[in-house]
Amino acid sequence: CTFSLTVYRITMLVLLTATVIFFVGPALAGSPLDKLDDDTKAMMKMLHDTCVDQTGVQESQIDNARHGDFSEDDNFKAYLGCVFQQTGALSENGEADYDTIIGMLPDVLADRGGKMFNKCRHVKENSAAATAFELNKCMYNADKEFFFIF
Repeated sequence: CTFSLTVYRITMLVLLTATVIFFVGPALAGSPLDKLDDDTKAMMKMLHDTCVDQTGVQESQIDNARHGDFSEDDNFKAYLGCVFQQTGALSENGEADYDTIIGMLPDVLADRGGKMFNKCRHVKENSAAATAFELNKCMYNADKEFFFIF
């Protein structure tokens, strides 16, 4: 049972990482997420749907964030926190495990995504929602063309 939980957390961490790092701008020829396998994409959708259901966030708020418009709405912040917490990469008190996040990045995201996370290691707020919100804004500013949220 412990092994299954570990595998689940690792899988969810990969999904989280793909979630946060991935704001791929329309100017790019293709999204790095396009290179992810169908199972990973399906798990990302499941994580997205779960957190949308739990928080009541509006899809338009998520869409707007892809372009740098981060809503101050509590549901949106809770959504971002949910995504990170579901992977085990962020504690309820806002502590992010950056080394684990970076180490779990899929190969197609590892170099550029790792650089984004490293630029944002300083982010630490007092809750998961606040940290995830500030982390996403930081990552967007670190690499607007590569940033992605699902």
